[in-house]
This record gives sequence, C-alpha cells and structure tokens, in this order.
Amino acid sequence: MPDLSRLLTPHSITIIGASESPEKVGAIAFKNIQDSGFPGAIFPVNPKATVISGLKCYPDVASLPIAPDLAVLAIPSTVIIDVMKQVGEKGIKNAVIFTAGFKESGQDGAELEKELKSVAEKFKINVIGPNCLGFANNEIPLHVTFGQIVKQNGNLRIVSQSGAIATSLFDWCKKTNLGFNQFITVGNKTVLNENDFLNEWKNKNPDLKGDSLGYSSSFPIGMYLESISNGPEFVKLAEEISVTNPIFILKPGKSEGAVRAMRSHTGAIAGEDNVLEVALKQAGVIRCHDLSEFFDLARALSWENAPRGPRVAVISNAGGPGVLSTDSISEFGLELAKFPLTTEEALMKNLPRMAGLHNPIDVLGDALADRFGSALNIVLQEETVDSVVVILTPQLMTQIEKTAQIIGDLSRQHSKPIFCSFIGGGVTEAGEEVLSRFRIPTFSFPERAIRALASMWQWQEWRNRHVPLQPNTIVPPLDNISLIKQILDSVAADNRKTLDGFESSHVIKAAGINIPDTQIIGNMKHALDFSNQADWPLVLKISSPGLLHKSDVGGVVTHINNMGEMEYSWRDLADKIKNFEPDIQYRAAILAQKEISGGIEVIVGIKKDPTFGYVVLFGAGGKMAELISDKNLRLLPIDQLEAGFLIKESKIFKLLNGFRGDTPYDLSGLAIIIQKLATLVENFPEISEIEINPVIVTHRETWAVDVKVILN
Repeated sequence: MPDLSRLLTPHSITIIGASESPEKVGAIAFKNIQDSGFPGAIFPVNPKATVISGLKCYPDVASLPIAPDLAVLAIPSTVIIDVMKQVGEKGIKNAVIFTAGFKESGQDGAELEKELKSVAEKFKINVIGPNCLGFANNEIPLHVTFGQIVKQNGNLRIVSQSGAIATSLFDWCKKTNLGFNQFITVGNKTVLNENDFLNEWKNKNPDLKGDSLGYSSSFPIGMYLESISNGPEFVKLAEEISVTNPIFILKPGKSEGAVRAMRSHTGAIAGEDNVLEVALKQAGVIRCHDLSEFFDLARALSWENAPRGPRVAVISNAGGPGVLSTDSISEFGLELAKFPLTTEEALMKNLPRMAGLHNPIDVLGDALADRFGSALNIVLQEETVDSVVVILTPQLMTQIEKTAQIIGDLSRQHSKPIFCSFIGGGVTEAGEEVLSRFRIPTFSFPERAIRALASMWQWQEWRNRHVPLQPNTIVPPLDNISLIKQILDSVAADNRKTLDGFESSHVIKAAGINIPDTQIIGNMKHALDFSNQADWPLVLKISSPGLLHKSDVGGVVTHINNMGEMEYSWRDLADKIKNFEPDIQYRAAILAQKEISGGIEVIVGIKKDPTFGYVVLFGAGGKMAELISDKNLRLLPIDQLEAGFLIKESKIFKLLNGFRGDTPYDLSGLAIIIQKLATLVENFPEISEIEINPVIVTHRETWAVDVKVILN
C-alpha cells in the first residue's frame, strides 16, 4: 500500500490552473485552500498570471522553487498528460485531479485514462481522481475541493466516489453541527482507491483535539462507492477495521438500470449484488439502502455508541407514534424492553395516573419538559434497557427547547444511546438544534431513528460473535493434485471450458470427496459388468461437456433395479443423444452410477465473482433447489467453523440436524466437502465454477452425486 501521509497532510501545495476568475474550478479550489486555514506554503501555477490572491504565480511546474508535497490539477483533460509528466519530473509524489473527460466519457476517455495511469506509475505518483471533488482534512486544516468548506472537526471519515453526494453532505453537516475528520472523493480511482484509504486509516484514529464531549468512542467510516476495486482486499481491510470502528456503505447496483448509469458515470463495473451483500455481512460492514439512511448513520455512529443489546425503551407524548414505533422495532430486528415491577412503580410515582407505564411509555400530550426528563432518567438506569428512543410531538403546551435541554443534560450522565424524533416542521427546529449541540441524533420520523439504531446493534452483534479464521483449518490437503492437473490440462488442450460428467467426477474423487461408483456404459456388456460390481439400484445419466442441466432434457434415469430396466433406459438415453445439437452430441456418453438411497439432497457450489473472488453456495439441492430459495453464501477462504455456520444458516438445516426426533445427518462430512471444494479452487484458479448438485447426505456418509466443473 502507498504512503499517503504527505498526500493527506501536506506541508506545501501547488495548484495548477489557479485563477482569480470566481466561476472557475481552479479559483474556487485555490480560495478554499486559503480559507480553510492551511498553514503550509501555496504555489499557484498559471502561465497567464504573475500574482493570484497576493501570492506569486508561476508559469509552469518546472519553475516552482521546490517540489511541493501535493499538486492539485484544475486544467483541461487535453493537457493533463503533459502536465502530469512535468509533475513527475519535478519530483512531486502526490496529486489531486479534478478534471473530468476520462473513462466515464467513453472509449477515447478510457484510453486517456490508461495513459494517465502509466505516467503515474512511471513516476510513482499517488493520484486522487480524476473526475473528483478532491479531499478535506480538518485536522490540519485543509480543504482541497471546489465545494463549500466545513471546518467542524469530528470523528467521522468518508470516502465517496461521487462529488455531488460530497457537496450535499457538506451542506448537511453545516446544518446539523456534524463534523468530520477526513473526506475523500475518489472519482474514477485511476491510481488510488478505497482500499488505500482504508489501509491508511486502519491503525490511525482521528484527533478530536480535546473536543470529545458527545462523540461516540468509535471512529466511523462512511463510504459511497459505485464499484469496489479489489474485493478480497476490501473485505480483509474492512473486517480488520470493523472489529473496533464501524464502516457503513451505500453502493448502488441492484438494478440493471443502475449498473448502466454507473458505467456512464465513473466507468464502474458492478458485480452481483447478492455477493456484495454477503461480503459486507462477512466483513461486519453496515449496508445502507438509500441516501437518507447513509446520512442518518453518519450522525448516529458519530455521536452515539452502539447499544450493548437489542432492547429498546420508547418514551412518547403521543400514543399513535409510540405504537407505530413498536412495529418498526420488531421489523428491524430489535426488541421492546420489558420493565420489572420496580421500574413501573418508579414511573407511577413520577407520571400522571393516566400515563402509560408499560413500554412504550406514554407521558401524555400535556407533558412538560420535566415529565419527559423524569421518565427518561428512570429508564436509563434500568438494566433491561439497552437504548432509548424519545418521541416528541408539538402540542401547544409542549416545551420543545427545554425538553431537548433536559435530554441533553441526561445524556451527559448516562452512557446508553439516546435517539430522538421530534415530529413536526418549523416548530421543532429549535429543539433539534439544541439536541445537535449536545450531539444527540434526532430524526424527522421515529422509523428512521429505529432503523439507524438497529444497524448499530447489528454491527455490535457482529463484533460479539466475530471469530477470525483459524489458519490451521482453512486448507485441508488435496488427495491427488497431479491427477487433477492432468485432467484440467487435458480439457484446456482440447479447447474446452466445461468438463464432462466423467472428468468432473474424477476431479472430485481426486480432491478426496466421496463419489458413488461411476462408469461409462458403451454397451450392455459394460452395463452387466457394472451391475455385478455396484449392485442395484443404479442410475443412468447422459454426460457431455455441452450439457450442464441433463434433468431438463430427460437425461437422468433413477431407480434402475434389474437388467431389463437397464437396457430399456440405456437405449432411451442413446436415442436422445442422437437428437441433441452437434455441440452436445460431441463427446456425449452414458454414465452408470450406484444410487445412494435414504439421504437428503443439498447443493454445494463455488463460483468466481469478478469483484470478490470465490464465493461458496450452500442450500437445499436436487429438485428442491428450484422449489425453495435457500441460497447461503460465504467468501473464501473458509474454515471449519465458518463452514458450520454456512450450513446452520440454511433452510435445509432443520432436516439435516434431525427434524422431529430423526437422527442427525452427516454434518461434519458436509462441512469437510465444503472445505475440500474450497481447497480445490484455491489450488486450481483456472476453475471458475464448480457445483455438486446434489450432494446426498445420509446419517453416516456424504456423497457427491452429480458434478459440474467450468474453467475460465
């Protein structure tokens, strides 16, 4: 990973394209650098000026008196390459490029971006952008952007691939009193990407310079990304960070329309969304589903610690919103806290007779600030309460600002997270401003407060159960690497991507996975010999590299119990082969296999995702795979513990574990198959996809019955 210390904390800056024309990006960025209070030297470069804002202006990079730590480029794309060469020759090692017109604009722009990357690599220049808004570092302070300045420091760090989202967040930060430590917009990510900044922040926490009152004890990282540059590296870094500091991410790409829009915007290529979902879950990253949730979590994670448990107390001065909040608590995976009798007695002494003492607590519509405060103080001391949501609706007698002040005072006395929802318009704004000064998250609607609280609890729950992979159990040895290599090399030499059923079975067997006795049946003599060897019942199936779904064409016959049935089934399959397309007839054969009875069918597969690498799939198999949605995923590598978790998360697990008094099935053997498949693809990266469907799990053994292997 590159050293970014002098990029994010430079001692000197040159801005190439600096100007005094207020409408130009170079002028705005130059003024922002000055107005942010940057303490270092600034060198404007513009061949058409001699002085800009009282500073000497230089005609080109070569004429600068020193090699500054950072070059900021606000110039047309047509001259970027030449200027970047000058930057490199001068010995400048860090650059921010605002300029657009690269891969997001089409093929010509993509070629220009390749050239830019080549220059940066030649001179070893760290580049943010192009097509970005720049970055801000409030610790120095420094704003290298052409957006508005936010000087409020904080514990929040942000990486955004969109400059527009950054400018919106800047404005929102000013309104809500939310500060941030560093804010990076990465644009097209030609050189530096999100992983470089995660690595930079991994072991460095922001310096709040003594102003830690009201902040959470963690240092959250927010990310808006349209693509993830190196999935495995991202997951590794995110998992390491998430153990101590929460990461929350907004990434579009669920719809095909969103994928097309991202390609035209930053040239991003999206992977499958369900793989992204499991990657984030595995790394402990909170996924946001829209911008409002992203903004909500930025404030919630900055100002409140995650709850220690899921139990929520609700205090409201209106029955309706209180009742609605209970639905949201259940929907988002939280629980209503249950009060012991002592707490209800304390509430009874401090609230009117008509007040609701059970959770949610209704302090009634005529509640003044003191009544809110009494109820809040009581529940914050209750052991069965992990967090509190305070809902206020503005009645004519409601003391909005005073209530907010009392909530703020109590927040300084108790460590449990307090979330507020002051429902209304202009009349509640003054109270929200008071809460923001105390750094208490406040939301327009209680559902948003509860959703943010639930996301924080999910992160805390991940931390509670997180166990790092155990290296000694990740890679069980393969039984016969040389045979597997011989088969795969033979298929590649034949210019095929797909193995036939016989080859696939041999690969699986060589990997140490049980397969039933299997043989190619070319005639009835072969069938007789095999039946004497394997015993009835048997299965016949068509094997061809071009036929991946043989059941769909009637290419599998089960429950064959004698030679008469064998001959009839063999001739039927042979006739079907004659009617197949030539590419399926090619190398087509009929396989006989010993039938495995009395087991449960599951599917185990591994597929190479373009972003995150190999992904394991487990779930109900055979015909059940198409009838119920039971797709459970994990990224590789995987150890025995993770393989067990994967199986337990499935819908089919209830049957495998012994449903209604049944004897449990061979779960340990199933976990071993998952591990050995993982080891197989890790040793042979030319495999892009491998699937065993079904794996038949009996009470004592586990068998790979039907196998598909696809090469890159």
